[in-house]
Amino acid sequence: MGKGVILIIDDEIGILNLLSRFLKRRGFEVHTAINLSEGKNQLEKIDPDFLFLDVNLPDGNGLESLPHLKDTYPSLTVIMMSAFDHGKMRSIAKSQGALAFLSKPFSLAEIDQIIV
Repeated sequence: MGKGVILIIDDEIGILNLLSRFLKRRGFEVHTAINLSEGKNQLEKIDPDFLFLDVNLPDGNGLESLPHLKDTYPSLTVIMMSAFDHGKMRSIAKSQGALAFLSKPFSLAEIDQIIV
């Protein structure tokens, strides 16, 4: 039996693949999307336990989408990710319901600490 379902929304294919493989080895069912619209479609279908959400996506801003996502899916655990880590961005993410904020590049050990 798996540990749960994870959706990763990130347009960086390398990070998407690395994170997906790592989480699958940890026993999670992993789904991926390369933009917000694809990710929102998957959210409706798969009801994930965790959402790894990039801030800068080709069709929108993950941080700006966070309040709506948390309103729509209140039990969803969201982990924000960005290569542009500003203290203010981190603070906004947490105040809007994100469990964590990962600065790219992040270590796989950081992921383990979050999903325990």
